[in-house]
Amino acid sequence: MLGNVPHDWLFEHVSCVVHHGGAGTTAAGIAKGKPTVIVPFFGDQPFWGAMIANAGAGPKPIPYKRLTAEALAGAITEALQPVMLERAIQMGDKIREESGCQAGAQSFHQQLDVENLRCALAPERAAVWRIKKTNVTLSAFAASVLLNIEELHLNDLRLYVRYHHFKAAVAVADP
Repeated sequence: MLGNVPHDWLFEHVSCVVHHGGAGTTAAGIAKGKPTVIVPFFGDQPFWGAMIANAGAGPKPIPYKRLTAEALAGAITEALQPVMLERAIQMGDKIREESGCQAGAQSFHQQLDVENLRCALAPERAAVWRIKKTNVTLSAFAASVLLNIEELHLNDLRLYVRYHHFKAAVAVADP
């Protein structure tokens, strides 16, 4: 048994990768151009196993309840076939050409509705409160000032949360 070993280092030294199918481990193996055998046991792992198999960079996943020495040996043998080796290398080349972090940050900023996150009284500050029965949003600073001069009472405020953005993200992520 090994302790914590960096995937970037380890995956350079193997012929193929066998793992649970987590998104990070899957990406790390494919980024190194290694064919991948996935043995999923929960969450999104069966999805990533299916994606690797559909892309031709590894065999169909082996559900952990069906894992045997023979099934694993067969999957590794299949993963090491020239077609799967080549497909994994192609995918690794493509991943290394991408700027995933930059593209992700750019997408995040493009979708961020900054105007609806600003305080109505101090727009340079983020809104964290909303005055009940209105659309007036306040920063912690603005709310504190208004509370201190007794223009507002604490029971006039509600925490300002933009739920519809979160629900949309969850709806996209759920299969």
